[in-house]
Amino acid sequence: MERIEFKKEGYDPQIDYIKGLCILFVVWTHCMNRGELSTILFPYWGDTAVPIFIIIQVFHYYKKGVNVRMPNISKLWKRIIQPYLIMVALMFTAQFFMYYDMTDGTFSSTLYWEKRGPGSYYIFIYLEMAFVIPLFAPLFRKLSTKWLLVLFLILSQLVEIVCSLTHCPDNIYRIVFPRYIFLIFIGYLLATKGLELKKPTIIAGIFSMIFIYLFAYIRCDMEPFFCTSLVLWPLCHWVCYFYIAYFFLTFLKYTYTKLIKCNCFRSCIKTIGKYSYEIYLFQIFYYATISIYVLKALSIIENYTLQRILYIVLSTIVCILPMVYKERDRLICNNHKNER
Repeated sequence: MERIEFKKEGYDPQIDYIKGLCILFVVWTHCMNRGELSTILFPYWGDTAVPIFIIIQVFHYYKKGVNVRMPNISKLWKRIIQPYLIMVALMFTAQFFMYYDMTDGTFSSTLYWEKRGPGSYYIFIYLEMAFVIPLFAPLFRKLSTKWLLVLFLILSQLVEIVCSLTHCPDNIYRIVFPRYIFLIFIGYLLATKGLELKKPTIIAGIFSMIFIYLFAYIRCDMEPFFCTSLVLWPLCHWVCYFYIAYFFLTFLKYTYTKLIKCNCFRSCIKTIGKYSYEIYLFQIFYYATISIYVLKALSIIENYTLQRILYIVLSTIVCILPMVYKERDRLICNNHKNER
């Protein structure tokens, strides 16, 4: 049967390719409303981005062994936190001038919450995961795969029940990691054994597809077994992750191997993946500040469909083009150094 594996040593271009597609999914998520996203079956492909990013994060931690290694604070600060704070400072500065009322010297309260930028919750999830992932290393060393599966299913289901019974508010639910805890187990499997497509995982993947349909389209009330009152997070349930890990991740790897003749396209996607975090930060800034002017400019177009398509295309270009130019400049500099 098919087995999903990545390189544990050295650079694996497939990972950057998958990250590149996923960050594009993130950009497109924030271009459209939920009705438009549902129409194009976005829950089955676009909404998989954050879970896949987390699986890759766990994979990178455990690919060199199941050891307790707490994150390097200095690297987290320089690579993750500092760029985020710079982006937030720039975003709030821009928004201050956008929302400041010159007549009475006040500015809208939406500046600090509603206009903070879509996807800004992910930085909290990433940092929490960085400290939580190592804590499971002792369990991974002591327990068999079957018992680990049972343990993570119990933990994940307890999270669902607790969130449901406590009516966990959206502002808390969005920034805490427990809804993704089952992905730690999946990422560990990917790093140590690979994800094998066999009868049990295929059946689990099919059930996942059914539950995604129930959560995203039927909007079934499954409380207290699943926290379904928060409609913005249809895939944040452990039962949905089998499809994402075993079906969709396999599909993305398959497209990489089949696009070998389209090397230019693959290279572009890999470049986007290499700068996925920078693009993530820039798209927060873009949607919180610049996008409103893009929408106003496009409002002169009477055809709504054409207007939306142009908005998606322009937003994608604006969000990724600076990083593509950055990579081009880096390659040019490297070539000059090699010539010397």
